[in-house]
Amino acid sequence: MTVRFQEILDRIKYLPEEPGCYLMKDKKGKIFYVGKAINLRNRVRSYFSGGDTRTFVSWLENILSDLETIVVRNETEALLLEISLIRQHRPRFNVQLKDDKNYILLRLDTRPRKPSAAKHLRYPRLEIVRKAKNDGARYFGPYPSAAQLRMTLHLINKLFKLRTCNDHVIDNRARPCIQYQIGRCGGPCVQEIPDYFDEVQNVVQFLQGNSAEIEQRLKRRMWQASAEQHFEAAGRLRDQYNALKTSLASQAVTNVQKRLNQDVIAAARQEPYLEIVHIVVRGGKVLGNKNYSFAHQEFPTDELLSGFLGQLYENAEADALPDEILLTKALPDAEFLAIALSAQKQKRVVVKKPLRGKAKALTEIAQKNADVALRDRLQLRETQDASLVALQKTLGLANIPRVIECFDVSLFQGTDAVASKVRFVEGAPDKSGYRKFNIKTVVGTDDFAMLYESITRRLKRGLEENDLPDLLLVDGGKGQLSVALAACKDLGIEVAPDKMFVAGIAKARVDKKDIDPSAPVTKSSERLFVPGVKDPILLREHTAERYLVERIRNEAHRFAITAHRARRKKRTLASVIESIPGIGPARRKALLKHFGSLQNIREATPEHIAQTIAIKLELAEQISKLLKGDE
Repeated sequence: MTVRFQEILDRIKYLPEEPGCYLMKDKKGKIFYVGKAINLRNRVRSYFSGGDTRTFVSWLENILSDLETIVVRNETEALLLEISLIRQHRPRFNVQLKDDKNYILLRLDTRPRKPSAAKHLRYPRLEIVRKAKNDGARYFGPYPSAAQLRMTLHLINKLFKLRTCNDHVIDNRARPCIQYQIGRCGGPCVQEIPDYFDEVQNVVQFLQGNSAEIEQRLKRRMWQASAEQHFEAAGRLRDQYNALKTSLASQAVTNVQKRLNQDVIAAARQEPYLEIVHIVVRGGKVLGNKNYSFAHQEFPTDELLSGFLGQLYENAEADALPDEILLTKALPDAEFLAIALSAQKQKRVVVKKPLRGKAKALTEIAQKNADVALRDRLQLRETQDASLVALQKTLGLANIPRVIECFDVSLFQGTDAVASKVRFVEGAPDKSGYRKFNIKTVVGTDDFAMLYESITRRLKRGLEENDLPDLLLVDGGKGQLSVALAACKDLGIEVAPDKMFVAGIAKARVDKKDIDPSAPVTKSSERLFVPGVKDPILLREHTAERYLVERIRNEAHRFAITAHRARRKKRTLASVIESIPGIGPARRKALLKHFGSLQNIREATPEHIAQTIAIKLELAEQISKLLKGDE
């Protein structure tokens, strides 16, 4: 036992017996775990009492170098402080929601407008947003996934005829689009739609799940149109009514007993993997679910689940919070979480584990989804492990290459060169380790020099942070491999099977041995070039190692191409905008922010341009002519 660790043990008996948070730090002073407790001394002492058999606890003697505590007034404050500290420090042993985006919402402005208002105000559309604003509009959701939201929007577009074009298009369009031609839009861009707000109200009722009211509304309009001998309109309403009944009859699980907004949370675990499923129920209707996957989790499930819920609802708007949170596992701090969320919602929020009824049935569904997700993940992990072991044997490595990084370079005619690095951990993409390198020291089309610069920059940082991959791949043959080896040599990094290894990936070549033009085209095997070996290693088709290498190489190529195109587009757009006379940087920025693209600026009327960046109409007309001539 180290002297430092013994000092920490001696300090535990003097910790406060009050609510608060404790922060565990490693030898570099970095926080690796944040926890909360009603009694700080008792909670921290439990880790060293001798009865805790978790793997994490056995590591503490080697990892833990310092312990810090923060005292608060009550358990609710401890919960809120823990959430804030996890967000700030992102400790590696805490459950962390890496996607900081809010769930998707649907926004619809239902406020009536004067006839003199702009078209986009008189004819509102259903928009996808990630944050509700206090702007008088109606918000629906949240929807857990974009796929489920697209299904809802597709159904609404079939049943109702709200516009789908953006505000800029409807204000400037001179003729209707394809949506009008196929009967899914009334064409408010070119003609007045007197009953447009009837459709708006129908959409509101549909999203709220008020099927009976919307059916009655459509029936009344249908019979009224028939009585006025508007038989074509009555026929359309009849078709809309029938389509609505069919879609409502086929919709998924609903709670007819009470129309509550509920979130259902379930967790499945097999050390060290944790799967959490979040099912969203709004107005008694299941909108969908979202899965969260975590690894390297050693702490109790109730602690991890509590931290997950705190982060999930930390920045949620009051309208997006549920009335009830249903859990498959009772949490010790559920009462304090409910108090914090009730204050955030300004309305009572219940956090409970239901024991019977429809709420219990929902938790059983959530638990089944979590179990299936965990099973699928374990099966995937077995497949990934098999691929890594196969690649290890193919390359003759001493250890399994758990961390693999791959480099690629993309450029066009010597301009906008970008090198990409993708990172795979345990055979799966680790997006947090993706990097793009804008080439700084190379002019022209010297791919080798660009590759050398990007690899050198990456490895220098890796040496400083003690973070080098097990296997470094470069997209290319012997030349690219030589560049990577030169970069390693210049930095004093040893390349060996029992240390960091380097290899080059060469794509399959078309076999030209057969000179008969009518003969079928054949390709060589994918090849890996390794140091000190003249001939490449051939990767046979349909093998685990070939699939893994191809996947990594293709991902590096995709990432490099995407970064290159984004840089080229930005440069092209900036050069055209900068050539416009009479406007400075602030107005150029306002133009791009409002219109989003050069094409939208070209399509805008001079009046719209003048209003957007506050310039005279004469100057706006000159800008419009210049951009249309440049096109």
